[in-house]
Amino acid sequence: SGPAELGEGLPWLTGVEGTPGVSLTQTRSRGSRLNIIIIAEGAIDRNGKPISSSYVKDLVVQRLGFDTRVTVLGHVQRGGTPSAFDRVLSSKMGVEAVMALLEATPDTPACVVSLSGNQPVRLPLMECVQVTKEVQKAMDDRRFDEAIQLRGRSFENNWNIYKLLAHQKLSKEKVRRGSRAGHVASEALSPPAACLPALQPGVRERGLVAGRPACPRLAVVRCYGHPEHERKSCCLLVPVPRVPAVWQPVAHQGGWGHRPPTIPLIPQSCDRIKQSASGTKRRVFIVETMGGYCGYLATVTGIAVGADAAYVFEDPFNIHDLKANVEHMTEKMKTDIQRGLVLRNEKCHEHYTTEFLYNLYSSEGKGVFDCRTNVLGHLQQGGAPTPFDRNYGTKLGVKAMLWMSEKLRAVYRKGRVFANAPDSACVIGLRKKAVAFSPVTELKKDTDFEHRMPREQWWLSLRLMLKMLAHYRINMASYVSGELEHVTRRTLSIDKGF
Repeated sequence: SGPAELGEGLPWLTGVEGTPGVSLTQTRSRGSRLNIIIIAEGAIDRNGKPISSSYVKDLVVQRLGFDTRVTVLGHVQRGGTPSAFDRVLSSKMGVEAVMALLEATPDTPACVVSLSGNQPVRLPLMECVQVTKEVQKAMDDRRFDEAIQLRGRSFENNWNIYKLLAHQKLSKEKVRRGSRAGHVASEALSPPAACLPALQPGVRERGLVAGRPACPRLAVVRCYGHPEHERKSCCLLVPVPRVPAVWQPVAHQGGWGHRPPTIPLIPQSCDRIKQSASGTKRRVFIVETMGGYCGYLATVTGIAVGADAAYVFEDPFNIHDLKANVEHMTEKMKTDIQRGLVLRNEKCHEHYTTEFLYNLYSSEGKGVFDCRTNVLGHLQQGGAPTPFDRNYGTKLGVKAMLWMSEKLRAVYRKGRVFANAPDSACVIGLRKKAVAFSPVTELKKDTDFEHRMPREQWWLSLRLMLKMLAHYRINMASYVSGELEHVTRRTLSIDKGF
């Protein structure tokens, strides 16, 4: 239940008797009138005895006198509409599984396809089974800390971050609003979680100044030295927890300087369009998405909704490519699936506009299919973040604050903060298999300032998968297969700082 707890911000519950009362009493003392406790169906205490929901309810009612209700989710928590992340994840893992079968030899061990960061990996099946058995053995021997480590880095990371956020909260009476900037050096050296309230936009607490940038998913945090001395500052771009920052970080997946759109709402709109197309046979929709010159949104959405083509700026195309797409669409209309969906990034081409594509498809498909256009525009923005977005945004926020606290300790000398090193201004983001900090000075050479995006886009490898799923005849020689990684205790240990 670790990821679920991170997404909801729930009071922490362990198997040690008495801990629930302390946690609930503290949250009530801060003014919270609603508390939620999540219990896994196989929860046990440190003595191996089961912890049931009725037991926890009786404990809270008898010792604290709080009105308590019990809800057993059961099979209600199954099913539901898959999010855009779920669709892309299943597609990537499915393609990797098929490629693993095609590349297998008689000597190749059976493997499990997984995802590490944004990279597919292959894990030997028997090693995974062995680790699973060791987890159960550790639980039977009451070696709970070891069992958590054997669950893997993601599980251990979620659990540690949740404990950090659940316990080290800053009470209201200890917050001094409008404090002088000179106190940042001494007060920022307190536990990292105490700095988390400063992430809220528009709030100035404990010497941390948080502003409202153009991107609502980031808070600009500046740290100043003593006001009587020369002002030396460091600036951070810190993702605000529990927002869909994973889909569109600034200068990482779609440029900057504008309110970045999010992916989850685009598939929903495309689903409705495809449903409309299914009611009328032989109809093709041409949908324009936002994103500036960056085609990340169009590409990932194309995979999530099963688009027939996605035109982006990073993958140049000409009239011959358009001709091949139209011919492919014509052949598709002869099958049982007599509908089509084409995505176009808003700035993918100067002359091949949405209107041009509409006229081309309408003219070449005359008598076979008809066309409609739809410009999503600002309809694709906003929406409620998914559980993955909440979890990932929270983890990025915690990692940013831990990094910031460590830097402040390193540069604090005699009442002053010297933040003049290149690594004092960084951007946090996912780099292949790990979350990393990149100094802004180093990002300059890797950034295309004219088009407001990175010079090299990691997601371009997904273009091949998009065409393959759309049943184009392509050469898979350029497909980069996942590496075979062994599962050992060392690989399962959590990496430092996250």
